[in-house]
This record gives sequence, structure tokens and C-alpha cells, in this order.
Amino acid sequence: MWTVSSTARRPTSSPRPSPVCRCGAEGEAMSSWIRRNFGGIGLTQSPPGPHLPRLQERYGGHVLLCIDVSGSMSGGLLSQAIAGGEQFLAEAGGAHYESGLVLWSDGVQEYVPPEAQLHDVISVLRKAKAAGGTVLSHALQLGIDVLPEYPGDRVLCIFSDGALADHEKASALAQKACSMGIRIIVRGLGRKAASALADLACPGVRDDDQQIDDAAGVASGIASMATGLSVRGG
Repeated sequence: MWTVSSTARRPTSSPRPSPVCRCGAEGEAMSSWIRRNFGGIGLTQSPPGPHLPRLQERYGGHVLLCIDVSGSMSGGLLSQAIAGGEQFLAEAGGAHYESGLVLWSDGVQEYVPPEAQLHDVISVLRKAKAAGGTVLSHALQLGIDVLPEYPGDRVLCIFSDGALADHEKASALAQKACSMGIRIIVRGLGRKAASALADLACPGVRDDDQQIDDAAGVASGIASMATGLSVRGG
């Protein structure tokens, strides 16, 4: 059952589905942002000027960071994932992306929408607990349901440490998401996980960093998904 977080801001364009869901269960971050200078009104004003939403729609976007919290992620792996997630969120904000969070295992364990305050997203991330299996389709369906209503670039960034129990269904949903204009960026711990997730990434964009070789690289691997959130021209 979905419940609405009192701290989450709603987009003004259309009604939002009820967000925060409670359904169940360091390495140094790699970051190679494509940066550009902006001379337009609004983007560099503090407080933000009236043109900021329009500029964010053109140059930024909305992303859901989807982190595997299945039972195999317990202990040090989960700590690494949390650290990497925090770095990812910081980098995404710097690139004018609003970030939500999906913690998933057998289903969606926690969901925070992209319009939530950063400190609320981080708070949920830091409380993550590992339990359950590795079923990604529920998280993918959530992304399909909520991301189309947001302006700008829409992205699902997905991390997992194992093979998917629902690979066929997840693959079909990933194809649907890509056809809707939702980009999918993936990171998998080890060859099997990386191979399974690579099948879900949207075609046409080269990504040589989909595989995280060992546990020590989990934090930097998750954070490196931010390299896909490049500023877009137009």
C-alpha cells in the first residue's frame, strides 16, 4: 500500500501517485561529468530564478536510482551500495537532475519520488536493509508508471549483485521503458549480474562500465552511473 511522504514536493504539471512505499525488506566515486557553462537567466541564480524549471526541462531531468537490497547484499556490500548511492545523488543534483530512490528485492521495498528533498532520499537510503530475492520487474514497472509524467530526461539507473530471477519479464519491461523514452543505465557486480543487466540497457549508447569487478568497487561503480546523466544540448 502506497503512503504519501509529508516531506515530498509534488510537481505542478499533473497529480502524482502516492509515493513512499514500505513493502518489506567505499570506495572513491568515479565521476566524469560532461560539463558546460550556462549564461542563461535562472540557472545560476540563488535563490533560483523563475526560468529554472524550463531550463531544467531542457538540460536536466529526473532519475530513479534503483538499488538491489536482496539478501545477498547484506553486510559490507550494502554499506558500499549506500555510500555509492549517496555520491550518485550528489552528482545528479549537480547536473540538475532530481533523483528518486527505489530499493528492490522480491518487490519494491522502498520508494521515494524524484521531487522529494535530497535529505529525505538519503535518509531512506541509509536505512536500507538486505532481505529477499532478486526480482527486478516490480521496480521496472514502477519506473514505467511514474517517470513519463516528469519533464526532461527520464532515467532508470539500476544496480544488482546477482542474476535476475525474472529476467524474461524484466527484459520485456525494459524494452517497453526504452520505447517510451525512458533511458536505462545499469551496473552489475560480477560477470553474471552485469551480463543479465546489460540486456536491459537501452540500445545505442556505449557503456564500458556496466560490470563491477569486485565488492570493493561497488560504491564507485554505483556512483559511476552518473556519467550517463550528461547535460543535453538542444
